[in-house]
Amino acid sequence: MTDIDPMISDQHQAVVCDPIDFTFTTPDLILNIIRPLIDAQSLPALLSLSTISTNFEQIIRTSETFWKELCHQRWKGKWGFQRRWEAALKQYDVFNECQERRDTRVTFWRQRYFEEEQDATRESIGARELSSLTFDFRFWIGQPIVVDERIVVKSGLLQSASRDVRFRWNDEEPQIEEGSDDWFSHRGVLTGHPCREPGIEWFMNESSIIQWGFRPNLWPRGEIRRTENWGWEIRNPNVVMRAIDTLPSLDDDTATETEAEGGHDLNDVDDRLWKDLIDGLENVPMRNAPQVNGYPVTAELPRSFLEHPFVD
Repeated sequence: MTDIDPMISDQHQAVVCDPIDFTFTTPDLILNIIRPLIDAQSLPALLSLSTISTNFEQIIRTSETFWKELCHQRWKGKWGFQRRWEAALKQYDVFNECQERRDTRVTFWRQRYFEEEQDATRESIGARELSSLTFDFRFWIGQPIVVDERIVVKSGLLQSASRDVRFRWNDEEPQIEEGSDDWFSHRGVLTGHPCREPGIEWFMNESSIIQWGFRPNLWPRGEIRRTENWGWEIRNPNVVMRAIDTLPSLDDDTATETEAEGGHDLNDVDDRLWKDLIDGLENVPMRNAPQVNGYPVTAELPRSFLEHPFVD
């Protein structure tokens, strides 16, 4: 057996040091191969490859195609996908026009990806954005039924009480009376409430604590917060509302014939909007409720309701 020549050629060094680049000779070739694998879960692994391959590094650093595909895969299952995607496409066109003039190396889709990730962590909302949303309104507690001589209060989450709740706001109207010590900084009119009575007002501070009802006897305070799916939720001890995605996106394997015809199946949209809460329902004893037939009265409530410290 012959000894290995210690004088390794430059080409051999390239193979040893960068086998990926030796096999996949261009970034475009690598991109075509890994495109089906691009998603948010695979991003850490793909980023790690950039440390051992100059072609991978070039893709991560400069490829609009890579980051555009990553944005699409990351956003398509999130609340607000269609609006987010269409807005990004329009801004990308503007970006390209400006880029021709300034010859910048900024990767639009990479920057947009991280901007949206950062925005998804935002817990506060402004009055203008709030007023642009339409909410599905549901009670935590539903109607009681008898199951094997036991009283079980069904979850109110299983049925919508209203799908057209709006927090109307007029920025031209004064929000706070001069010299007042009110806790809120924004106010408006709430429409679409299940009671269907006019004159319901809402009040919100800069920390997204919100309250609504008929003055002076308002209903309990609640809070506005983000869902894991990047949507908006309002909850107090009585009710929970979630912003409706008016242009929802369905994955290919869950698309319905209705969607193919230009619409969306309402039941499927509801299932996705409320899935986490409904899947988390538990049958728990109601506090301060009397026993019936020797059994405690129980209610179907999600774990997040039981663990949540509501605003006083």
